[in-house]
Amino acid sequence: MSSTPRLTLFLYTEEKAGNRLVESELIGTMSDISGLEQLVVVQDPHSGIKFVYRIDHFTNNLDAVAITELDRSMFDGRNTVKINDLNLRLGPPANGVKLLRGKREWIQDKGSVLSVLLHNAARKTTGFVPRTIKRERLTQIPQGAPVEYLSAETSASPAPAQSAPAGEAGELASGGR
Repeated sequence: MSSTPRLTLFLYTEEKAGNRLVESELIGTMSDISGLEQLVVVQDPHSGIKFVYRIDHFTNNLDAVAITELDRSMFDGRNTVKINDLNLRLGPPANGVKLLRGKREWIQDKGSVLSVLLHNAARKTTGFVPRTIKRERLTQIPQGAPVEYLSAETSASPAPAQSAPAGEAGELASGGR
């Protein structure tokens, strides 16, 4: 395991135990040869699923487009993967920080996550999934939303899982707040 601290971000989720910002680990990036398609890979701390997200800076949303089972060690800038006949270079988490423009708080689009989960359950294959489940799209994180931090076992962060008001997370950084 690498001694470099893990990079995290906060995703506002609306799942069953949601309506909170959940600290999640930034695993790396995927980008096509032209650089037009640039995606971030973030691991859900509860399920362990690694979601591939398209970044929507205008609405502050991360739109899930796929799930990957690639090992985090593959995201080193030297490896590639083929998804839907598209060759993608796997980049390190630091590249994800650049793609996210240092912003640390994002909204996980519920419709796109549900679309990806249903697609993967039905097909059992990795592939890009269009957003087929339409839900109202949030564009702002509600003020005072509780914050759930990664535990010490899952992050280099010394902070245990706890809650704090939204807006205190700051800029994207390594290992917790």
